[in-house]
Amino acid sequence: MFDNPRVGRKISLRDALSSDPAPLRAPPAWTNSELGTVNGVSVLHAGSGKLDGRWHRQTSDEFLIVLEGELIVEFDAGPLAAGPGEAILIAAGERHRAAVHADCLLLSVEGVGMERTDG
Repeated sequence: MFDNPRVGRKISLRDALSSDPAPLRAPPAWTNSELGTVNGVSVLHAGSGKLDGRWHRQTSDEFLIVLEGELIVEFDAGPLAAGPGEAILIAAGERHRAAVHADCLLLSVEGVGMERTDG
């Protein structure tokens, strides 16, 4: 996405989402784009839209920071909701699903090579 990863740069999450030629998409209208990595161990993603996610687990912790709208993450123990300026931390291996009922913009941080499994 960027020519020189060693040069400081400003990133517009909305521009990154709209210009990604192959974003990850999920129903009903979710778009997710990789922005880059931090220190070779964490991946940054921007996500936006409406989402009705499937139950799953993952091999890395995931940190979801809400910038606009509201994110709901359902866990076996019950749901957590986060609005602008709030975040949800999901532990590796924890069963969960995400739901966004209206437009939302978030930044997620996860481990490089993280894998998801149905669950």
